[in-house]
Amino acid sequence: MNMDIDLNQLLETYITDKRNHPSGSPWTMLNMISSKNGLATYNGKSGPLGGPADKALFRTLRGLADVILVAAGTVRSEEYSVPIISEKTAQIRGRLHKAELPTIVVISNSLNLDPFSPLFTSVNYRPAILTSTSSPKHKEEELRAVADVFSTTGDHVNLAEAIPYLGKSYGPLILVEGGPNLNSQLVELDLFDELCITTSPIVSSDEGSPSITTSAHYDQNEMTLDRVLKVDSFSFKRYLRNLSR
Repeated sequence: MNMDIDLNQLLETYITDKRNHPSGSPWTMLNMISSKNGLATYNGKSGPLGGPADKALFRTLRGLADVILVAAGTVRSEEYSVPIISEKTAQIRGRLHKAELPTIVVISNSLNLDPFSPLFTSVNYRPAILTSTSSPKHKEEELRAVADVFSTTGDHVNLAEAIPYLGKSYGPLILVEGGPNLNSQLVELDLFDELCITTSPIVSSDEGSPSITTSAHYDQNEMTLDRVLKVDSFSFKRYLRNLSR
């Protein structure tokens, strides 16, 4: 499907997508925005690449998720706080008996996180931190006061171990918001099911900005382009990974 639509059609399409495995294993979706020339940032951040439609879809996907998985660098650079979701997805969560808000899970081996930042100091919201057994123990104890902290065995976070655990702990729909390095790791490990890419009309000249993950990482028939939708000057692509889990 390749077509021009309006914002309401865009959101309704993503809301009604089926995201589940017969086995009950988590459904992991990567969501990212790209500049017109394929870079992940503009003036050092991903946010300025977006427009009204992209921001509305971003909030909608968050509202559908059980877990928002994000790397610590993105949390710092994008100044993460408690997720805000749409009224419609809040109603959907209520019907499905989901938690009131998705749980933001921050990945960090170094635990270089500020416990006094908005994400960790908001009343009635408790995020989680995913680290490894090699993380600094004094930092881990400090952060346990403001977040649930989980560790995988080894020098770095073991994503293959972590994804099923997060699905079991919080719910089966995991939304990954990057950054690009985290997305690339999940692609290399084949630990995702859905890839959503918004292409902005903005051209970025950020030196050193990573390129976003695309279907070019895969051979033909290993990933399916499900659709391309266009709203104003933005395009929205949905790819599905051909897996049988």
